[in-house]
Amino acid sequence: MTAPKISVIVPCYNQAQYLDQALQSVEAQSCSDWECIIVDDGSSDHIDEVAIKWTAKSPKFKYVKKTNGGLASARNFGIENSTGTYIFPLDADDYVATDYFARAIEILDAQDDVEVLHCNVMQFGYIQKPLTLLPYHFETLLIKNCIIACAFFRRETFLKAGGYSEALQILEDWDLWLTILQHGGKVHKIDAYLYYYRKHEQGSLVNSFEKDKKRHKEHLNIIYKNHVDLYLAHFGNPIKLYKELKVLRAFHKKSTSTVMYKIYKLPNRLKKLFKSKK
Repeated sequence: MTAPKISVIVPCYNQAQYLDQALQSVEAQSCSDWECIIVDDGSSDHIDEVAIKWTAKSPKFKYVKKTNGGLASARNFGIENSTGTYIFPLDADDYVATDYFARAIEILDAQDDVEVLHCNVMQFGYIQKPLTLLPYHFETLLIKNCIIACAFFRRETFLKAGGYSEALQILEDWDLWLTILQHGGKVHKIDAYLYYYRKHEQGSLVNSFEKDKKRHKEHLNIIYKNHVDLYLAHFGNPIKLYKELKVLRAFHKKSTSTVMYKIYKLPNRLKKLFKSKK
């Protein structure tokens, strides 16, 4: 049996009420060269009932179960049980436009140097507006994630990268992009809204971690440690930089107290004074 072009990986943890919409958007694709792996990450809801309905409907849908291990673990497990050339993680509460897969295959087949492909994202649910991301540059990616989690990538590249880091409960996609893209390779963004991201009123796991600053910093530290050589190569030794910054701050504080600095700032102060008198 020939492997499909795309393996869609749908991790699900107690999200059975949303799963039909996600899978319907996969089934409705204009391109049929795909398989869809539904991963039950130790759910306690009725995901069995929903998933079995879809596997009975078409052999293109497969259902696998595991004990709860988090999103990174579930995605890794789904990919292990898939065969496609290109991997596409789809969150169980989101959905995609009907022509996304066809457009992705056309680009990935034609451009071997494209390692990651994503698109514009429209939020729906509690918030209904486009999701804003910074334009991709590798230097930007080192500081802030600028690629959506549910982007296409090549199976071969993923295996070389070692998969998602299961030490991370959040930010696992950012960690993966750093690994995949550190040696070059292009990121292609389709300038169209092809991915629909559900915003919940109660917030996401990422939001809850950001509020818990200690745990959020712990995950940032894991990413830094995973890529310490990369960060040192681009930004230098952080301890050395910190010491240099302290020296510059001390110099600035000292210089602003000198007579020469006060004379230098005098024209601006006089301008403000005259404006206030008018």
